Amino acid sequence: MDEIAPGRATHIANDTAGDANSPPATVASAPLRLSGQVRELERAIESIRRPGHGVLTQFAVYRFRLDRLRLAFYAPMSQDQYAPSPLSESDRVDVIAQRYAAQRSDDDGRADDGVVLALDNRENGRRYVCHSIFRWMVLDLAPVGYTPRMLGEALYWTVGLSVAALAAIIGLDAVLPSGRSWSWLLGDCLWAIALVDALIWVPVAVLQLRWRLGRPTRRQAYTEQVYAAIGFGSALRPVAGLVEL
Repeated sequence: MDEIAPGRATHIANDTAGDANSPPATVASAPLRLSGQVRELERAIESIRRPGHGVLTQFAVYRFRLDRLRLAFYAPMSQDQYAPSPLSESDRVDVIAQRYAAQRSDDDGRADDGVVLALDNRENGRRYVCHSIFRWMVLDLAPVGYTPRMLGEALYWTVGLSVAALAAIIGLDAVLPSGRSWSWLLGDCLWAIALVDALIWVPVAVLQLRWRLGRPTRRQAYTEQVYAAIGFGSALRPVAGLVEL
């Protein structure tokens, strides 16, 4: 197998390889496979607000160059703070990236060419797929914001919080004076918690079932395309050791 020259990126789209200097014959949403050596690596903390929402969330953003392309790799601060750095200067990497329909800029006004969807660091063997950023960044087409494994963890949290809320109400009823009954509050809160959980999780369950039955949405199908393009299995059955951000 021929070794790719250091610092050189190759485009692979629709199973066709081409030189990095040639404009890709694909739409902006088509994933590009790039291989090369990390150059001009920078790390910054950015607060991102989803359009139409007031909530800010923080990401650690790793910006680097593969040949002439400047890419941005987003990791949630909650996962990046104590984790090993995904990238170091001169690391050799395989990347699945998506060009922006319109260029985005960092705080200094320097434009990014695209966002990293998946990354395989050949120096340390670590593998990453980015999902969380696409709950906040609006693109024409992007991977799903949650994988099934991430949704499973969120479901455990939801069940845990619901049980804790019920336990708190029962405890409140037990410590209040016996002359005043709060059983009506327990019943109302039980129905309210059940309703909120159903509104959140029934649509999620329908989408996940549709995916597992082979009828994915456009974003689910795009996610599968990204995983397959870099050899990470699939979002439903990822390879061992894969880090989903």
